[in-house]
Amino acid sequence: MGVLGGDWILDRETFTIEVGPGRQVTVYGGVIDGQSEHEFHTDIDINFTMSGQTDTGLAFGASIDLDESDGNDNAGNSPAFDGRAQGGEEIFISGAFGTLTMGDTDGALDWALQEIAIGGSIGDVHTTHAGYNGNSFADDSANGGQVARYDHSFGDFAVALSANIDDDASHDDALAIGAKYSASLAVMELGVGLGYSQLVHDEVEDDAVGVSLDANFDNGFRAILNWVDMGDGRDIDTLAEQYIGLGLGYTMDDWTLAANWGKYSENRESGVDPDQSGYALVLNYDLGGGAEMQLGYSKASCEIFHGYARPVNDNTDCSNNNINGSRFSLGVAMSF
Repeated sequence: MGVLGGDWILDRETFTIEVGPGRQVTVYGGVIDGQSEHEFHTDIDINFTMSGQTDTGLAFGASIDLDESDGNDNAGNSPAFDGRAQGGEEIFISGAFGTLTMGDTDGALDWALQEIAIGGSIGDVHTTHAGYNGNSFADDSANGGQVARYDHSFGDFAVALSANIDDDASHDDALAIGAKYSASLAVMELGVGLGYSQLVHDEVEDDAVGVSLDANFDNGFRAILNWVDMGDGRDIDTLAEQYIGLGLGYTMDDWTLAANWGKYSENRESGVDPDQSGYALVLNYDLGGGAEMQLGYSKASCEIFHGYARPVNDNTDCSNNNINGSRFSLGVAMSF
């Protein structure tokens, strides 16, 4: 429970313009009068987990996140009970051969890469700014978001393969491969992730390759680097698009102080190089017993494309009333 604030809350006037052949941009204008930049925030996240074991020793189980299975405010329309779409459920079977997971799970690229977030904030304001990348790429592109992933570990190494196969004729099939390595060094725990994903959309290929480094030092410091080079198959005037993000944190006793920053860059034939970026600050204090005070702040920045706010990527909020906008939150998170 807590308080949210910032100009991202405000509704804005919108209109659409043409910026090229078959390319439209939604532009957000001035703030609609009579609104507040502050509001109360309460949210409950409930997870059920189930597990079992076969006579031959295979482990199996499932979990479901109820806030993702409530039909998105449509009573009685929960996708969690629809066999052709996921609604927050994840099901797995595991043995000496590895683990097969299906449902609301990460693709192999997302599974392999470490995100830059450290700490927590009410309303997740530290992971919803324009410079944050959740690494999901094409996980939600088809099939109701159902991903099938196989992963297996060999000591400090682990590998994964995943697929998201479309159910209809649009053929948004996504395939991915990922690998992780972890090592205990003299002064830190080091994690390295590498992933590749390919999306085939109407016979046009779109791909992404990414790498992450996660250094967790014995003195309480932590540093995370995330870099992804994304494809351009569906963006006719984009030659390439890159993302780079950095997360830094320090934990001492019950206190955690963290920051993250990220930036998307595009290189266009027109010579215009519009960027979108954002940063976040986090301060947490552990009250004990599962309760934690959380303070968060983030700032979004979107460059201009042909005089207007440019189109943005998934996992960002510049096109959602947040052009050059800021947000903050303060409250108590409770885990039971």
